[in-house]
Amino acid sequence: MKVHVQFFSRLRDLAGKAEIDLEVAEGSTAMDLLEIIYSTRPALRDWDKSILVAAGVEFVPRDYPLKAGDQISVMPPVQGG
Repeated sequence: MKVHVQFFSRLRDLAGKAEIDLEVAEGSTAMDLLEIIYSTRPALRDWDKSILVAAGVEFVPRDYPLKAGDQISVMPPVQGG
């Protein structure tokens, strides 16, 4: 199934793109998706402990079950100013 991934802030720079479409297996979780991303963009793995994941407009845990057509956001911790 296909999911759309958007990268934000510093992670966008490390990913080399603002967004990508990825094919994932049925039953995949947000963590599975991150592992796929890390395999092709290893610099992002250094941020793993602080990366936030959202589906649509809601933050989701790493065990979130992906659905076909999900809009997934991968972002660093939110910082105020």
